[in-house]
Amino acid sequence: MHPLVYGDYPPVMRSRVGDRLPRLAAEESARVRGSFDFVGFNHYPITRVRAAETNSGWTPKDYYADAAVQSNEILNHAHYGEMVPPPWALGKLLNHLKLKYENPPIFIHEIGAGENPDDPPGAIVYDDEFRSQLLQDYLEVVHMSMRNGSDVRGYFVWSFLDVFEFLYGYLTRFGLCGVDMNAAGRTRYLRSSARWYAGFLHGGELRPTAFNGSSYAAADE
Repeated sequence: MHPLVYGDYPPVMRSRVGDRLPRLAAEESARVRGSFDFVGFNHYPITRVRAAETNSGWTPKDYYADAAVQSNEILNHAHYGEMVPPPWALGKLLNHLKLKYENPPIFIHEIGAGENPDDPPGAIVYDDEFRSQLLQDYLEVVHMSMRNGSDVRGYFVWSFLDVFEFLYGYLTRFGLCGVDMNAAGRTRYLRSSARWYAGFLHGGELRPTAFNGSSYAAADE
């Protein structure tokens, strides 16, 4: 982001990467500065890191060595299953982009959750209130960030349907609409999250369900 907004790499990057980092001529810097229409990103697990010595002798000198950090732990939200960070992390990222990079237009390309780890593999699951809760929590964060000035233009849920995942094949199901992978016709069906999200997009309340401990209460009809 730094070259796109300020026309050059940040000083800390220059000091760590050295001559391996390209030098931008004045004309190149002017061309690259502001040469984007929007910022788009996917938001999934976040990782806590701790500082590592920059002169530790790590080889090869690559992205991870240059960052001079070591991973500590991956943060997930226990209520949403695997591969989902706490909602506050998105708010921090949006605020960072607003303050550090002149508040660019933002599209959130992907936020989603796999199936509940308590569900049997391959089971037909209609009730996925954990996913509805996730959507509510993240939309609330987006809403508050926009009220605080973030220029968020769009938000896309991953995914409309259960799909083939490059890392997980057909095992991890992210869809608002389920797909029966055991049926010859790959039968599709609506999950409760699809019904909630459709209702929300048509003007429904942000929080029709209530989280209570480790289970979700049924929404009032």
